Amino acid sequence: MTIIEQLKHRIKSLNTRIEQSSKLLEEVEEGTLKISFLAQASAESSIEKNTFLLNKYTQKLKKLSLEDINDVNEKEKTKEEIRLRNYFKYQIQRIRRDKTRTEKEKHNALLIIEDISEKLQLEDEDIFEIGNKSKELFLDIHTNLDDDLLEIKNEFLGLVENEFDENNHELKLLNYRIPIIILQLRTLLHNVHENIKESNLNNFKGFPKFQDWWIEELWVSHQAYLALFKWKRVVLSLLLSCEQKKSFENIFTNWILVKKILNLKGKNGYAYNHAFDQMIHKYAELEEEQNESNLLSLKNIVAQGTMEKNLEAVKDKNILINGYTKFKIEKAKEK
Repeated sequence: MTIIEQLKHRIKSLNTRIEQSSKLLEEVEEGTLKISFLAQASAESSIEKNTFLLNKYTQKLKKLSLEDINDVNEKEKTKEEIRLRNYFKYQIQRIRRDKTRTEKEKHNALLIIEDISEKLQLEDEDIFEIGNKSKELFLDIHTNLDDDLLEIKNEFLGLVENEFDENNHELKLLNYRIPIIILQLRTLLHNVHENIKESNLNNFKGFPKFQDWWIEELWVSHQAYLALFKWKRVVLSLLLSCEQKKSFENIFTNWILVKKILNLKGKNGYAYNHAFDQMIHKYAELEEEQNESNLLSLKNIVAQGTMEKNLEAVKDKNILINGYTKFKIEKAKEK
């Protein structure tokens, strides 16, 4: 809101207050309303004060109206730019001194600031919300894995650092979340292998392959929903302990959230999505299906527990082999 708009708003508000107080006094004089002496004096004082302010703002508005409106707007724009620059310049100091937040909340917020692009310029409240949400979704790790996380993070950033422009720079918000998901999956896989080794069971052959169209069509296709959650149940059946199952439930929630965000970016998110898939394949042996014949074989998507007649509705090859899948297939051919 410009200064001229603010003045007009204040003038309108003052006129309303004066009219209300004047009407009140008129009703008292006519005898249709009885109020205390104190209330009557307050109304008279309000009229006097608001009339003074009304004259002040009216004169100021007339003066500004004679000036070049562009100059006024430019001054306002400059003031706003200075305000924003100072706001974000001192954001870290302000968060550290915030007495309404716990030390844990401030710590989480500062971690987020380290990982976001300066172009995003998120408000303090947004920073705190993202930090707290990361903890709610179990996006924390043990301190003894800090070095591993840093290694994964640096490798991931190396894959995506040249992929940002004005259309997708907000994806940098995921630079903190994605490496943690990758590390959690790798840790889970290592734990599964260790348990199997200790129990002298058959070797774990890895996670089953997933299909990209499940995520892209998740909220519009019951086939995608059924297939994805059938895949999830298969993975859970391969895990041995309750701790492993609970861990995978949390990882699955975060993985789906990130994949859905990337899918919503369309072509602008392909390279970033591909880097995520590459890292998960490397560190957690989780990979997507790219074989066209397997993708088109719908009976392999959901086992006999799912009604096959529901799956027959999906016949569009463009749904199964979507734009992102084609992008990855082309990338694989370049190697």
